[in-house]
Amino acid sequence: MNRDNTIAHFRESFSVSRFGVPLFAGTLGVTLAFLFLNVSPFAFLLVLGCATTIAALLLYPEFALALYVVVGDVKGDDRIASLGFLDLTLAVGAILLAGIGLNMLRKKRGLPLPPVFFLYIALVAMMAASLAYTPVLDAGLEKLGRFLTVTGIVIVAPFFLLGTPRAMKRFLMGYGVSAFAICCYSLKELGGSGRLVTPSNFTIGLGHIACALILLIWFGLMTRLSFTKRILLYPLLAVPAVALVGSGSRGPLIALSLSLLVSLFFYRRLLLDAACLLVLGMLTLSFIYIPEASVNYLATLVQSRSAEALLSFRGELMGHAIQLIERHPVLGVGIQGYRYYSPNAALYNWPHNIFLEIACELGIPATLVGCAIFASAVCESFRQLKDRLAPYLVFSELAAALVFAGIVNAMNTGDINSDRSTWLFISLVFVVGSLRRQALEPARLAAHGNSNL
Repeated sequence: MNRDNTIAHFRESFSVSRFGVPLFAGTLGVTLAFLFLNVSPFAFLLVLGCATTIAALLLYPEFALALYVVVGDVKGDDRIASLGFLDLTLAVGAILLAGIGLNMLRKKRGLPLPPVFFLYIALVAMMAASLAYTPVLDAGLEKLGRFLTVTGIVIVAPFFLLGTPRAMKRFLMGYGVSAFAICCYSLKELGGSGRLVTPSNFTIGLGHIACALILLIWFGLMTRLSFTKRILLYPLLAVPAVALVGSGSRGPLIALSLSLLVSLFFYRRLLLDAACLLVLGMLTLSFIYIPEASVNYLATLVQSRSAEALLSFRGELMGHAIQLIERHPVLGVGIQGYRYYSPNAALYNWPHNIFLEIACELGIPATLVGCAIFASAVCESFRQLKDRLAPYLVFSELAAALVFAGIVNAMNTGDINSDRSTWLFISLVFVVGSLRRQALEPARLAAHGNSNL
């Protein structure tokens, strides 16, 4: 046994060094090159930092996946955009794909795609078929291409990268740190007249990120710790909470409130925390100046006397999508056709609802396919939550809360390509299901062996 363990340890060490030595050699080469060239210290440190970051993301591509989800909310900042000519989404996506390839070379375990994911193939086939009659072929090709590449990465990548609980934890940690940094950035606008935004100047994007971060802290940490330790997390929760209210994002606030209320039925001991956080939140808001624009926009949730007043411009966009569905119920107007027929195409070229977007552009049958994908994720979440004795229940609760927030997002701001986090959250539900089944497999095999005896 000792000999086998020694051989296995040697093989593992060799596997790591096989990729670590070239990375070290590359870093050393860059360092020596800058030492012998006339380059400023800032440029040297910048390149060295980028090289080190890329190497770390290649070795742990779960972090690259976490960055890929939020990079769109960061790359619009002028200071970041001025650092290079390459689009950050494409750059992180390339690193992510390279990390997947590296994992395959290292023979890291992946997870099988669930059968329901064949529905994505049907949806893509309908998109491709609609190119025959779309009024804007170039825009339709661009939208289809983005779904197959930029959006498709977050749909498939979790099954290649999150095959172990440790990889899942690293991904959640990377996503949490990135989201916390974005929320902290937004707080610099407190005291101003405008709503809080991400570095890319998105209000609704900040709301989605803050909502996901609160859910991550609440289900990932609060449900597992003692009351004394949970108190220490209150300041950590305050940052995304202020960012969410300051962004004035109504959908994420609704999704968060409902998710936290449901969690109190499963964790009665968190009732005290909820009461304390509510009181502390009211006190905090009295000392922190939330922009008036944010407060007024959130107030429409209770002040609006009709659905039209509540939806505002979204109501007109959704209404126009419904008109297109009535005229073209079976095939739709073609992919990206809403943009051509929309009276407000200069400002909004999507109906702010993924289901209406699919229905008016691809037809009702395609909408049923899309709804089946969402419904399968919801059913899988309920199936996992009912089994509260299986391992990784925390993952299941978090994934269920995130997919619920994603569905709310899809219904009030959705764009099939820009709303990448929703597709990611759907995949996470099935990834967690696979992890739980793998953890239970040894016990099932043992029980089966005992029954044969």
